[in-house]
Amino acid sequence: MTNWEHGLCDCTSDIRVCCISYLWPQLQVMQQRATVDGRQCEITDCLFTALCFPCVTCLTRSQIREKHGIEGSGVMDCLTVCYCTLCVIHQQTMQLQAKGEKPSGLFMN
Repeated sequence: MTNWEHGLCDCTSDIRVCCISYLWPQLQVMQQRATVDGRQCEITDCLFTALCFPCVTCLTRSQIREKHGIEGSGVMDCLTVCYCTLCVIHQQTMQLQAKGEKPSGLFMN
């Protein structure tokens, strides 16, 4: 098991990702969800994220953690999302980027 590539409070490591994560968190989570599943973002991602943003964010965090072999638990994922939502979204984006995935199709290369 490994750790996250970037810390939870490492928001200034990439200002562009930080701004996008803070200004459009739902768009980031929608794109992360699709990226983890290895597909393009679809209307279902939009609907699920709009209807239950915290749940989708928690689920996406768990999927990223499992996919990359990161230590943690579903309970810790949910607590982290509840108390540090925007930092979580930034950390997830940075994790996916560090692994060569394109988690932020909107505005990013």
